[in-house]
Parts: sequence; structure tokens; C-alpha cells
Amino acid sequence: MNMPPHTTQRAARPGIARRGMFIILLAAPVVALPIGVRARAQAPVSTTSARSVNQQPTVESLFADFLHYSLLGRFQLADTYALQLLDHPDLDPVELLKLSEKHERSMDTLLILIKNSSISESASRVMERIQEGEHIQRQDDDRIRANIDKLAGPPQTEYNATQRLTDSGEYAVPWMIQTLRVPARKHLRPRVIRALPKIGKSAVGPLVEALAINDETIRQTLIYTLGELAYTRAAPYLQALTGDPDVSPESKNAAMTAIARIGLQTGRPLPHGRGSVSIGSADGFVRLAEQFYDEHGSVGADPRLPKANVWYWDETNSFLKAIPVPREIYGAAMAMRCCERALLIDPNNSDAIAVWLAANIRREARLGMDVESGDADARSSGDPTRAADFPRALYFTSSAGPRFAHLALQRAVDDRDGPVALGAIAGLRLVSGASSLIGPEDHKQPLVQALRFPDLVVRIRAALTLGNALPRSQFRGSELVVEVLANALAQTGGRNILVVEPDTDNRNRIMSALRGAETEVIGESNVLAGIERARKEFEWLSGIFISTAVVLPQPFDAIADIRQRYEIAATPIVLLVRPQQAAVVDQILQADPAVESVDATAGGDALKDRLAIVAERVGQAPVTPERATELAAESLHAMRRIVVDGRTVFNVRDAEVALIAVLLDSADESLRTAAIEVLA
Repeated sequence: MNMPPHTTQRAARPGIARRGMFIILLAAPVVALPIGVRARAQAPVSTTSARSVNQQPTVESLFADFLHYSLLGRFQLADTYALQLLDHPDLDPVELLKLSEKHERSMDTLLILIKNSSISESASRVMERIQEGEHIQRQDDDRIRANIDKLAGPPQTEYNATQRLTDSGEYAVPWMIQTLRVPARKHLRPRVIRALPKIGKSAVGPLVEALAINDETIRQTLIYTLGELAYTRAAPYLQALTGDPDVSPESKNAAMTAIARIGLQTGRPLPHGRGSVSIGSADGFVRLAEQFYDEHGSVGADPRLPKANVWYWDETNSFLKAIPVPREIYGAAMAMRCCERALLIDPNNSDAIAVWLAANIRREARLGMDVESGDADARSSGDPTRAADFPRALYFTSSAGPRFAHLALQRAVDDRDGPVALGAIAGLRLVSGASSLIGPEDHKQPLVQALRFPDLVVRIRAALTLGNALPRSQFRGSELVVEVLANALAQTGGRNILVVEPDTDNRNRIMSALRGAETEVIGESNVLAGIERARKEFEWLSGIFISTAVVLPQPFDAIADIRQRYEIAATPIVLLVRPQQAAVVDQILQADPAVESVDATAGGDALKDRLAIVAERVGQAPVTPERATELAAESLHAMRRIVVDGRTVFNVRDAEVALIAVLLDSADESLRTAAIEVLA
């Protein structure tokens, strides 16, 4: 089943999960409780029995019943109450949050249900509404301002107010800075200055943007706070201040002190002299952009929330404002902003341009846009940090020139990022000359490397780009171009799946459950035998199901071997889990994001859902019959250009068998005609 985006998708794993005050035994719908709790749970305490039949259940009673029957292990009944709760007209996320705080260990219960029960989806939706309540409460302006006022109270009141401001996190920062700016509230300044560093990591984003404030005294306070927080994310912003002619000497000195403190606290000395600003801060912004691009944990968005804030300084109103964006594009959006800051300092920074191009392509892909197209797309509105008429990524990638498109492609090849690779190749496709695509220079190697990319569509697009360039000179990997074009002719748009399961009965059951009109399935008892068979019978693999019961090699070693073969290096894998192998599975899941797990006895829907989850996570787009026909037609067109030219390094005779197969097997008249022209 599809899981909400903020929750973990490694649910329904077998084994015994020990959390908090009880143990869920997955082998049976029974929940074991400590003796005191068990006695209370077995008593007839259901709020349902205390209500009349005609009385409308309240949000509070439904939440209580949901928890009550979950603790009893009566999951079907608990699910009924959860669905009624979620559909209740009076459901308020903030009130639900208060109820969760009232019911001791309710959050622990929900976490266990999400990870280890048959009502994972409903429990996830309840958790989502509670987290929505937390989010709403955190950003309540009136609540934040009231807590700022309470900072002036006695020590205990100040402590409580500081804790609540810390709970509000980044949302408290604009109002705390605003308080510093108001002369009538100067009695609060020492308390606000003391409280600001206690906000923690979430304060860094708004604070670095607020450094643009036109008030040197407050700017120095913000610099001091960033030094106290000691997160390296702030370093390039502070470095930029030291070279800004509009910044006072006092602020520059404060910035250098803060940079030195960050370096001391993190154990990584940072450039902090004025002479290094032009290079140091630009390179610092690029390094920070790469962290955002890689979605590094130190700068990543909160995985529990569907959106993340991109902060801006409103010069007109001298106030911070947040623009929430989908969590999936936060890293890309922030990477682009950091690159833009780097380019303002050093317009010729090639790394900044390359990261910006790659991040822009990823941003579009995460919004569901076709990265190979330059046409306007309404889905671009999903990123409110960009104007409605902001050009498509293809415009920028092609305009930047082949060198920068190659650099963006290199990043995609290194990361095995299919969507970014397709976007970069689309930019290169618009380059006319072969000399711009291939050559001995390092930056020209990624397109050739893409011929061995784990995603078949990327390999085909790379081969098409190289084939249509009609190169005359031999280059390393040139023999792969026609081979990949021939593979494109064999695509039908269906899915090819390998099942590796030693248990013959279970293997046949799974194969039958997965097989369909557009899905071919083969099965083996051994991983290596299965891969060899798939290599002979399939042009590519959509997914692999591997039982944890396989031996020689065992699952961990088998997956490591698969990742060494470029054709299937990023193929989604689903482990068919036996209960006693849960520990091994967790180790594999943590090591490889392209792996999921499911109970070895799961039905067809669960098997397909798990495969879909991994495919989406790794960015594998399904090859539809329409797209397969399109790729075949383009490949035939490229082959015809090659044979008509007659002077390229490619030998289309290597594709003769595939061309004849089109004549014999294809139902598409245009493809058969194109194949005849190439053969002729």
C-alpha cells in the first residue's frame, strides 16, 4: 500500500518489534502488555459502550477507541475507529495533538502500528494529522509573540518561554529579530539574545538570510548567534560579509570571530580572512550547494513534514518571510540558491554552474515534469520560489553549452540519477558537432560513460545522441552505440521481473501473482543462475525479487554482485523475507536505498506495491508501449543516418539480427518500413 511521504516506507517487516510498553508479535494479532496495563486493557473500558447507540461519537472517543483496540491487537476494529476519526467533521489537527499528549505513549503506539501492523496506512494518516497539528501550533504568530513577551518574566517563566520558542523553531526567529528592532521593547533584548542560540539548527536558515538587515547592531547579534550555534552551513554567508564593502568593520570582525568559532567547534578550520573572501565564500557556497543537492542530513528537510521552508529577507518590510516548498524539491531549490550566491561572487565558477544545472533538472523531475521537454508545464507552479514564466531546465542546460551539460551529466552518472542524466543528455542532444560531444578531454567522458548507465532509457538516449552526431574518429566505447540502439528495437513497453526463491511452490505462486499482460516473469532458485537467464531472455530488468532463504551467494553478497553489473546496478530489488532473517534484512535496507522488503508469503498487490515504492525512490520511470515505440523509431532513424553517411565509426551490421526481428515481430507498420530502409 502507498505510504504517506513523511513516514518510513519500510513497514510490515516480520519478526518481533519491542517498543515502549508492549510487544507486537507479528505472527498473530496479539499484543502482550505489562501485567498492570494488561489488566486495565482487558476491562470493559471502551468509550463506545458508554455512549448511547444514537449518540454521535466525538473525536476524543474515536481516538481513545482506536488506541484501545490497537493495544488489544484487534486491528480490524481499531482500523474502523481510525477511519471514522479521520473522516470526522470536527477533526482539528491541533486538538488531535492535544489528545495525543493526553494519552500516555500514544505516539509510541502509533509508531509501532506504522512499522509492524496490518493497519499501517490508517495509523500513518493519524500520525500525519497529529504532525500537522504540531506544525500549525509551532508557527502560530500570536503564540510566538506571547512567549517572547514572557521572556521578561522571572527565571522559571523565562525558561518555559524559551522552551516554547525552541519548539516553534525557525518560525520564532523572524519575530525575535523584530523584537530586537523595536526601541520600546529594548528591555527584552538581553533575553532574546540569550534565547536565540537555543532555537538550534532550524534557526540557521532564517538567520543567514537576515544578515542582509540594514542595522549593524542587530547584524552583529545575528553573527554572534550563528557563531554560538556553530553550524558550518552559516560559514559561506559569514565569509561573504567579510568582503562586503557595505558592511561595517565591527560586523566584519564579528563575522571572522564567528567563523573561527565554527571551525573550532566542528574541528574543521575555515577561511576567515578578508583576503580569501572572493574565492573562499564562493567555493563555500558551492560546497554547501552540493550538500543540499546530496540531501545531506545536516542540511536536509525534516522527513516528517511534507513541506520545508525556503527563507527570504524582505528588504521593503525588513522582515523574514518563508516560502514553503514540497520536501522533495527542497534540496534542489536550496542548491540552486547557494549556486546563485556563489556566482554573484565569482561569475566564472564552473562548479557552481554545473551544480545549478543538475539541481534545476532534479527539481523539475521531482515535480513530475518531463526533463527532456522545453515546453511550458503547469506543474512548475509546484515550486513557488520560481516565477511562473521561469524557463525550463532544458533551456538553461542547452544555453550553458556542452561543457557544462557534460559536467551536469557527470554528476548524474556518478549518482546513478536517471532523471538528471536524461535532462543533461537532452541538453547535449541540441549540440550539433561530434567534437563537442566526444574527445580526450575529461569533461567529455560522461556521455560515453552513460552508455553503461544502469537505466536502459538513459543508455538509449546517450546512444542516440552519439549516433546522430556521426563521429568520424574512433573513441572508447564506440562499439556500444549500435549495440544499445539494437536493444532499443527490442523494447515492447512491458515489465521484466526475475524471482529468485528456493521454495518451488512459493516461487511459482509469486511468479503467477506478478505475471500479467505486460509483465514477463522468470524464476530461479539461485541468484547467479537467475541473472544469467535474465541476461539472455530480457533486454532489461524492471525488478528483482530475492528470497532471504537463498544461499551461495546469500542475499547481502548477491545484491553486492548485482550492483557491480552496470545493466542492473540500479534495478529495484524486493527481499522476500522469512521471519528469522529480519536482522539481516535491516542491514541490507540501510545500506541500499534501491531495496525494499515484504513478507515471503505476501499476496500479489503487496508484492507489486513494494516494487513500485522502490522504483519511485530510485527514479525509475516505466517504459510504456508508446515510449518503447518512440525509442525504437528514433533508433531506426539514427541507424539510417549512420548507414547513409557511410563514414562514421559505427557498423550498423552489428544490429542486423535486431532489424530482422522488427520485420518479423513488430505490428507497427512504420517501424517495419524504417527497418527495411536501414537494411536496404
